[in-house]
Amino acid sequence: MEILISLLLFTPFLLIAYFAYKASGYQKGNIVMHLDEWYKDHHQYVKAIENELNKQGKKAVFRGRYNFEIDGKSYTLHPQIVTVDRVPTQRTILIPDKK
Repeated sequence: MEILISLLLFTPFLLIAYFAYKASGYQKGNIVMHLDEWYKDHHQYVKAIENELNKQGKKAVFRGRYNFEIDGKSYTLHPQIVTVDRVPTQRTILIPDKK
């Protein structure tokens, strides 16, 4: 009985941790970047992503509508705004497309 009660009390914390991990974007195969500047214009944001990926030695091309081709693989851009020490920052998540 005590085990059941402790499982019921512990399960919500596990679920919160799981969904926080999924929302963070740090899964296998994803490319996660935090750029130095804040970009309001989408075209400048895309150019900054391409430049950063090229600096990392990857061949990146923007295909339009949040789609990138990086080293021959197709990725979808998922921008996020996260708060770090009460300062909002842009997190750039590139998720590989499933075929």
